[in-house]
Order: sequence, then C-alpha cells, then structure tokens
Amino acid sequence: MAASDYQLLDRYAAGDESAFEELVLRHQKTVYDLAYRMLENHADAADLAQKSFVQAFLHHRSFKRESSFRTWLYQICLNQCRNALRDRARLVHEDVEELALAAPQDTFAEVAKSELKDRLGQAIRTLPARQREALVLRVYHNHAFAEIGVIMSCSEGTAKANYHHAVDKLRRVLMAGEG
Repeated sequence: MAASDYQLLDRYAAGDESAFEELVLRHQKTVYDLAYRMLENHADAADLAQKSFVQAFLHHRSFKRESSFRTWLYQICLNQCRNALRDRARLVHEDVEELALAAPQDTFAEVAKSELKDRLGQAIRTLPARQREALVLRVYHNHAFAEIGVIMSCSEGTAKANYHHAVDKLRRVLMAGEG
C-alpha cells in the first residue's frame, strides 16, 4: 500500500530524501497542469511548478496539516502563478506562438474546433483573477468548492460565487460572439 502524503512528509523530516522525491512524482502533473492553465505557456508552467516544489521543500516544516498536502501545494502554486502574472503584466512582448508560420492543411472541423478553443481561451483571459482561479480549479482540476475556498484563502461561498460569476461572464461573452 502506498504511503500517504503525511507519512512521506514524516519520512522526509526524519531524513529520508527519497520521500520528498516521491511527493514530487505524485503531484508534479497536477501542479504543472494548474500552472499551465493559469499561465498558458508550457515553459513558464514547468518553471513555476518547479518553483512551487522548491517552496514546499524549503517550508515543509511550516505546513500545519490543517488541509491535505495537495491543497497546501496548490496554494503555493496559485500564489506563484499570481506573482508570475503580475510580473508578466509589467512586461511588453510579442507571443511567438501566435505568429503564423505556415498555412496548415487542417480540415474544416479542426479549424472550427481550434477557433472555438481560441475564443474560449480569450474569454477566460478576460476574467478577473479570482474568477479565473475558481474556474480553473473547478473545471480543469475538478476540486470541490470547499477545497477551492481553502486553496484561494476564501470561504466556500465566495469560491462558488467566483465560479458562477466566471461561468456567467463566459456565457455572455461567447454568446455575444455568436451573433
């Protein structure tokens, strides 16, 4: 039977370096996914996921175990994302990924799907930060509202409100684009 996150933390605190490696292996995909959904850039997400684990490594003794290790790790990652987005807003740059390099040989269905995905991504980027965070945690990471509240350091009701405001705003933006 696999050791729990708490058991791995205890083993790490006792000097077992491999225990923290196991925690990283266990959670790296979901932490990366959260960072990618917030930053929309693979390199930045990988870097931020690594920074999140470094912070957890450096501050593992301050983890009070009032929530799951995963929730605590998500809080660290979300704070790192907020910092990165704030820093990114100060920079002006051209996104190389959006430059057209060649005309692809896509079918109509693939183009339509890509356009809808782009419109959704653009609409999500227009959401206020707290609404975007709640949406990403609920839709892409399937967290319960109670856990979203813990991760975002707010009440469950506030997490629900942020999520529902985000969904309403996305619906309005996407429906306006249809007409």
